[in-house]
Amino acid sequence: MLVSSMLVHDFDGVLINSIDEVAVTAYNAAAGSLLTSLDELPEGALHLFRRNRFHVQPIGDAIPLMNWCVNNYEVNREKILTSSEYRAIISGCNVALTDRTTLIYEHRRKFIEKDETNWLAIHAPYQPLWTALTERMYCPIVILTNKNRDATVRLCHHFGLRIEEHYIYSGDHGISKIENMRKIRQRFRSSRYFFIDDSVKNLQDLDDHFNKEKKIVFPLFASWGYVGPRDSATAHQRGYRILSQEEFIIFLTEG
Repeated sequence: MLVSSMLVHDFDGVLINSIDEVAVTAYNAAAGSLLTSLDELPEGALHLFRRNRFHVQPIGDAIPLMNWCVNNYEVNREKILTSSEYRAIISGCNVALTDRTTLIYEHRRKFIEKDETNWLAIHAPYQPLWTALTERMYCPIVILTNKNRDATVRLCHHFGLRIEEHYIYSGDHGISKIENMRKIRQRFRSSRYFFIDDSVKNLQDLDDHFNKEKKIVFPLFASWGYVGPRDSATAHQRGYRILSQEEFIIFLTEG
């Protein structure tokens, strides 16, 4: 397949708000439990996790973050970690990232098996973008995500987005977004890839890796997702286009 330019979407934080599901799953993975409701989590730990979710890139890192939240919410309820503080928490974890990622996926699978109805209900599509995608079906819709493929497919189909599995490039087996973007390039052979993500760190990683000699990946920063207090400023400094949902819908239409 050969296209001159194409658009690639992140999933969590761009198309679907999964912050509470990730919180429950990360808590289960950290505690070895099988909770299926937000009400069962320590409220302060949930609040603190929500405030710091924007730091997480590979999903396995949600486990040490949740551990920190559980241990600190009583004294640091409103704390927003600095980048260096967050890195110190992650680097202090003695479980390999691949093992942590597998643990997240396994506890998500158990959550779904126990109560799929509640698992689905704990998510919400971002509007009005989701409706625009499902009604107008801009093709092809390609998803590049750190989420596992099974969960991504379930959510897309549940909320009415008709997408074939082979258009989803997921984080299964610890595959990074850089590795998956390389696969997307090999498959589509486009000259330009516009990638929208709410994680400015993910955009920076892809920008630094693929655009050393020639600009191939054009980062678009989604301002509505899991955005940290300095992320928009960082995106602006890096020259990334910053879009609201409404602006992104116009971008989809006009390019």
